[in-house]
Amino acid sequence: MSFLAGSLLSRVARRALLRSLVVSPLALWLAACGKGEASAPLPSVPLDSFPAGLGRGFPLGTLDGATNLATGINHGQTAPNFRMEINDKQGLYLADLVGRPILINFWATWCGPCRIEMPEIIQRSIQDSVLLVLAINVQEQQEAIAAFAGDFKMMMPVVRDVDAKIRDLYQVRGMPTSVFVDRAGKISSYRMGVMSPSTLDGLLKPII
Repeated sequence: MSFLAGSLLSRVARRALLRSLVVSPLALWLAACGKGEASAPLPSVPLDSFPAGLGRGFPLGTLDGATNLATGINHGQTAPNFRMEINDKQGLYLADLVGRPILINFWATWCGPCRIEMPEIIQRSIQDSVLLVLAINVQEQQEAIAAFAGDFKMMMPVVRDVDAKIRDLYQVRGMPTSVFVDRAGKISSYRMGVMSPSTLDGLLKPII
């Protein structure tokens, strides 16, 4: 009996080893794809080439060609990269905007606190032209997004995160969530929840 048991255990161990050899490379490949390693970076155009006016053309947010193996949402880490595309498939990456202070604000039209803080965010973007606000709308139809943007006169890029991949990349658990990125492209602060005017100013100060 001991010989049979030992033989059985040996076969089970061999099968487990073979499974690990097959699954591990697959898991690594899937993880790499999830981090944006599935395709090469796409060509970028200057932000100035985006349409002028409301929502700056409402670019589509994607992770196509975005590399994120060395990014994160903690203070001092490089901000997770994503792409913003306008209708003719021209676009640019967040990484292309290094050199400018950036406020990434995740919001939705149904979010009451988002409505409360949005006028203050817009006002700060008007007061300081070097500050770039990227308003990331999560999983809503463009008609609703455009109506909201019109009500608040949002002249910054309003990025449509239709499949919530950017939300997931930034580990957003509720809205509004705001991410402050310094001129070097590093995370300065990560704020969940509505911001008062004084809180907003305090979080902007280190990056302006």
